[in-house]
Amino acid sequence: MGAVVERFGGLVAAQASAHPGRARWLLSSAYRLVGAQMRYIPPKGMSPARSYMQSVTSPMMGKALSRPGTCACVNVFLPCELLHAMDITPMIPEGLSCYLVSTAAERPFLQAAEEHGVPESYCSYHKLLLGLAESGVLPAPLCVLNTSLACDANQLTFRRLAERYGVPRFTVDVPMGTSSADLDYVADQLRAMGAFLEKCSGRRLDPERLRLAMERSRRTVEDYRRYLDGRASCSRTEELSAEMFAVMALHPLLGTEESARFAALLARETIARPGPSAGKRILWMHTVPHWQASMMEVLSKSGRCEIVACDMNYEGLAEIDPDRPYESMARRLLESGYNGGAERRVRRSLDMARRLNADGVVYFCHWGCKQTSGAAQYAKRTLEDAGFPTLVLDGDGCDSGNVNDGQMLTRLQAFLEQLEG
Repeated sequence: MGAVVERFGGLVAAQASAHPGRARWLLSSAYRLVGAQMRYIPPKGMSPARSYMQSVTSPMMGKALSRPGTCACVNVFLPCELLHAMDITPMIPEGLSCYLVSTAAERPFLQAAEEHGVPESYCSYHKLLLGLAESGVLPAPLCVLNTSLACDANQLTFRRLAERYGVPRFTVDVPMGTSSADLDYVADQLRAMGAFLEKCSGRRLDPERLRLAMERSRRTVEDYRRYLDGRASCSRTEELSAEMFAVMALHPLLGTEESARFAALLARETIARPGPSAGKRILWMHTVPHWQASMMEVLSKSGRCEIVACDMNYEGLAEIDPDRPYESMARRLLESGYNGGAERRVRRSLDMARRLNADGVVYFCHWGCKQTSGAAQYAKRTLEDAGFPTLVLDGDGCDSGNVNDGQMLTRLQAFLEQLEG
């Protein structure tokens, strides 16, 4: 991180405890400025798709901090087309956490969470959100919404937030099966969530606006599939944060015109520049340590390798019928690669590794994610039996004080040497 970013993070830390309103203003203002920069003067060499999506998500994070009463706090897997149809902004913990560590401002909030009883071993994405709440920097949202997908922390974090703020909460329970009965069960819950949002917001859910949101989702998914098809024979070296911006587009922003435009830009850019990769092609599983300079240097700047896909961006590309919105959203949840046992997730990644001509796989065990860590050896064995060398890499997606940077770098370089050899 640069000196300016470090200085900004220190300024936020100095204000967070005694003056949470000032810290909130600093963060919100910074994120809005980043959004304006990406829209009007993006950095040289950055792809149009990535700069566009950052110009959308940055002010969205600023709004989550400055006008939370107009936002619904959601987990990353919640279908948000209902929210977009009602002009309610999703507030995403994982997104806020990524922005906090990118501005070197995460430490006071992690400390605040632990001081209020959150275990050190808890997922740092969720710990950061709880720290924002406990410090007073993040005011109360309109309501809290979450799914049971894809980890235990979802149930604990969002329940605690709703209780702390005294706001209503709605949970979508996602069974592991994919039968018609399971589909109806989840679709009925999503209909109930629509009624819940009408009551919370005082707004009417217009069926035609929901259908239009689903139509935008359909376009987004189709264009992202086109992008993946082109990616099989295309070299595209991006910063690590590129995959995290795609997570935003394909999850909380799915159903917006911004998401559809992002996917269309990606597809066009990829089709326009085919050609063999200069380095090794890496399929990445789980969240990406986008803030870590050493990882950035090797994975994005060295020319030795490139990330061809992240499993968080192909886990839910289910078919969408705009005329059956609730069933389409339910199908996305039920067919997610993160739903059910580890076999489905690993099998989907194996299929994608073949489709994208990957040379190897990095299986990232983010701190506190028991589901990912518990399946690590099964994933490594299955992928390597199929011919894809796999590195199980321990790290943290959003806590800079919780990684062994030198050890991670050594293991990643040794893995690349293995692939090159």
